[in-house]
Amino acid sequence: MAGPVGEVGAIVPVRAPAPWLGEALEAVLAQRTAPAAVVVVDDASPNPVRLDACHAARCTLVRRDRPGGAPAARDTALAQLDTEWLALADADDLWRPDRLAAQLEALADRPAAALCFGSARIVDGDGRPTGERWERVPPGLTEPLALAALIYEMNLIPTSSVLVRRDAVVSAGGFQGPPPCEDQDLWLRLLGRGAGFLALARELVDYRRHRAQLSADIAALAEGSRAVHTAHAGLVPEPLARRMHAQDLVLLARGRVRQRRYAEARAALAEAADAQPLHPRERVLGALLGVPGLRAALGRRAPYRN
Repeated sequence: MAGPVGEVGAIVPVRAPAPWLGEALEAVLAQRTAPAAVVVVDDASPNPVRLDACHAARCTLVRRDRPGGAPAARDTALAQLDTEWLALADADDLWRPDRLAAQLEALADRPAAALCFGSARIVDGDGRPTGERWERVPPGLTEPLALAALIYEMNLIPTSSVLVRRDAVVSAGGFQGPPPCEDQDLWLRLLGRGAGFLALARELVDYRRHRAQLSADIAALAEGSRAVHTAHAGLVPEPLARRMHAQDLVLLARGRVRQRRYAEARAALAEAADAQPLHPRERVLGALLGVPGLRAALGRRAPYRN
């Protein structure tokens, strides 16, 4: 049997207002196997982040002078930590009490793994389960290129469940990537370098859906997704790359509809149709975009269903 896994440092990027930061830190600090260090990075919030006294005594708070988003904040924390492992925690998610213990126990028998993750329960702003279900990666140590095809198609790895080797992140170039898909970009960079990923079957975190999160911006999500798919197209078969290119353009069109940028929405749909045939609902959307009296009613539904 392999020896014990090294120390863990937790990274928590935050930009105020952060109504769930206290809950997130409480969950990190209350782990059955506590992290050796917790670095909270304030991403240049207009009103600087302040920690409760009980959290301030056990966390290092670092403030960035200029906002750079979650990836820049995580890179700032990376420079503060010299632990073997990095545990990622978003300021609006909650770790389960045995998250780290379960991962460290699993990794002790799989020293080849560079990253370990689990699944998430989806909750709303009040912490109530939404009933939404994500597809899951089959448990076990995965073959990198096989997993890369899955992650290229859909990011199935909840960021707040990730425990990753520090040296693997450094070798892959750090956390920077196209927002809000920088996490998917990092997973693909690691997999492209042959890193082993260990998937656990259990739910390790509560992932919170709320309107303020960046991934609720459909157009920004589409643009970030296009950048990731373009950068990593060489990891997957060409038909998959072409299909995802078309899907990104359809998503971009829907985002432009929400922004009332109808000409750009129609142009994105036309480009998507050049990549592969559109689904009937996209063809209907394209037709409606040409009717001023009808298109104003489009794009009003919330981006996520409960």
